[in-house]
Amino acid sequence: REGEVWRLFSPSLLHGGFLHILFNMIWLWVLGRPIEERIGTLRTILFTLFIGISTNTIQYLSSGPLFLGYSGIVMGLAGFTWMRERVAPWEGYPLNRSTSIFLAVFVLAMFGLQMASFLIQIFTNLPFVLNIANAAHIGGGLLGALLGRFSFFSLRPKR
Repeated sequence: REGEVWRLFSPSLLHGGFLHILFNMIWLWVLGRPIEERIGTLRTILFTLFIGISTNTIQYLSSGPLFLGYSGIVMGLAGFTWMRERVAPWEGYPLNRSTSIFLAVFVLAMFGLQMASFLIQIFTNLPFVLNIANAAHIGGGLLGALLGRFSFFSLRPKR
């Protein structure tokens, strides 16, 4: 609202602790490196900015300003890789079935914890608050899969 446009992306760079950033950066290495190798650095940056800004906006609209982390982008990378395997399997993205299942179970477990927190707060006086950016996780996966359908992000031969 005040012209501070960097706030659209900057929550992606902030993390709640060492393990939070460690796991997000491991996923960035595992999922992001193969994407950058196939579509190039510039398109990877555009992809990251689009997913980051979009997932931060989705999360802000669903829960307010108190969220942080790169996991919306990580889920965007996973959704993108999953979709590219379906529309262009010859590009050879290395996302195996167990990784896809792990990420889906992770998001569902976080959603379940969030629902449990919500119900406990409604029906008891216990302060069981979890700050999990489920809107960013789910939005990132869906947006990544959507972008994976566009030829703009298809494999470009090395020159």
